[in-house]
Amino acid sequence: MKSERFITVDGHRFHYIWLRDNCLCPECRDPNSYQKIYDISEAKSLPEPLSVVEENDKIIITCKEQPIHQSVFPISWLMAHANELKNPVESSKNIILWNKAQLQKERTVRHEIHSDYDVWMNQLFSLGFTILENIKSMAELESFLCSIGPIHETYYGRFIAVKPIKGAEAVDLAFSSVGHPLSPHVDLTYLNVGRVVMFLYCEENNASGGDSIVVDGYRVARDFRQNHPEYFNILAETPVNFKQFDLHRQYYLYNKTPILKLNQKGEVIEVYFSHKNFKTNLTFDKVESFYEAYKTFFKYLKSPDYQYCFRLKAGDCLMVQNFRILHGRKAYDTKYGVRHLEGGFLDWEYFKGRKNFRQLKHL
Repeated sequence: MKSERFITVDGHRFHYIWLRDNCLCPECRDPNSYQKIYDISEAKSLPEPLSVVEENDKIIITCKEQPIHQSVFPISWLMAHANELKNPVESSKNIILWNKAQLQKERTVRHEIHSDYDVWMNQLFSLGFTILENIKSMAELESFLCSIGPIHETYYGRFIAVKPIKGAEAVDLAFSSVGHPLSPHVDLTYLNVGRVVMFLYCEENNASGGDSIVVDGYRVARDFRQNHPEYFNILAETPVNFKQFDLHRQYYLYNKTPILKLNQKGEVIEVYFSHKNFKTNLTFDKVESFYEAYKTFFKYLKSPDYQYCFRLKAGDCLMVQNFRILHGRKAYDTKYGVRHLEGGFLDWEYFKGRKNFRQLKHL
């Protein structure tokens, strides 16, 4: 069970120094915040166990210190931490890549905001989006979202009215009084805001047309990589500018980033694409090759095979991982009917934190 440097419990190894640093006793860990009091940097040597005893489903470790210290670990606690290290909450195993056919065949994407909490939260993590329905008002939605985390303050404000606007205030195609379609995109590409969840709440929608579109950027990127590896590398390795010119508020905002961001394993973890905000900044010799890759990727995003289309009705709220799911809409006639949405953003870390707490609070 024990060696000079670690113990083995049910096939899992635990270093003595890790155990000493994570001692659960009230002298080492605050019982309210669960934050560590014990300062491992003050230890003069590696922990030297005098005894290790298994008793009543607990491991009791007595260490040679001044004074002698005893740590007690429930075996269930140790197993939970061992499994957490093997299966982190947010891993690629929890992500489901989808296209239109798969989503229509296998999934229900509409849920009640309160009664289906775990269901829609799991869907937000696995599919990258969810639709909440029967929300009576913006006030109800705001109260609920604020229970997860603070609503992100943008230069538009906390909430963004997505409806036709005339004049200089129509600083985005989403506000245009001409009801042309909006191709799939992610929001805020021109700001370095990190990972956020975008929400769009439907106040009213009786216009002709204007159906919503979502696309799984991870799935598109995977297929794009398989079919066009050279183009994929260009989009992953070439930083480009995204801009927003706001005459009304007197801003010229821009952000420089590759369209496809990879982690150390080479996996796509973020997709930044917004044709309406894209601004090339390439040297002459790279322009043609980049645009070949860009155009091909854009065609994938516009393919009906990848686009899931639906109609938001009053009381619906679309929530998407703004770093994975691209959203857009079909054209609609602004002269007949009203299409009024209210949008905003929350930091993704709060959703991760809430899900982590519900899954790991037993620790």
